Amino acid sequence: MSASRTRHSAMVAVAAAGGLLITACGSEEPTPQHSTSPTHDDIDWAEAYQQSAQQTPEDDWPRGDVQEPVETLFSRHYVEWGDYEEVDDEVSRFFVVMGNFDCHGLQYRVEETQDEVAVAVITGTREGVNECTEEAVLGAIDVELENPVGVRDVVDLSQRL
Repeated sequence: MSASRTRHSAMVAVAAAGGLLITACGSEEPTPQHSTSPTHDDIDWAEAYQQSAQQTPEDDWPRGDVQEPVETLFSRHYVEWGDYEEVDDEVSRFFVVMGNFDCHGLQYRVEETQDEVAVAVITGTREGVNECTEEAVLGAIDVELENPVGVRDVVDLSQRL
């Protein structure tokens, strides 16, 4: 190989290595994606619930065990409810996918207007729990309303928070 060709090959190699170095040093971290709420997780629990419900006859839709609201929860976050039913005029039951009942509890937040009932279901770790297993179970919580649902729309409040 001639001296000029060797020099040219060496220069190309140095230039390519320098380009890689500049690219690596000059790159910036990707911009974090904006989330609707810092308490939302990345899992679409409502979709998971609805997929499960679609695989069974309507009479046998998964409903989950009704949980009493837990006063103190840690690491609270919203979960999307998959379905609801009216228990009586002033109580509606909301169904969710959540962590196991021994470790996780539920709370709710409700805002009522003339046109809609907006409900957010909140889950978190129960007080005094040191260790949790990672399993998903179907749960439900009864939400007390000031007025019957009637013709009002029922919406997921957590999507607005």
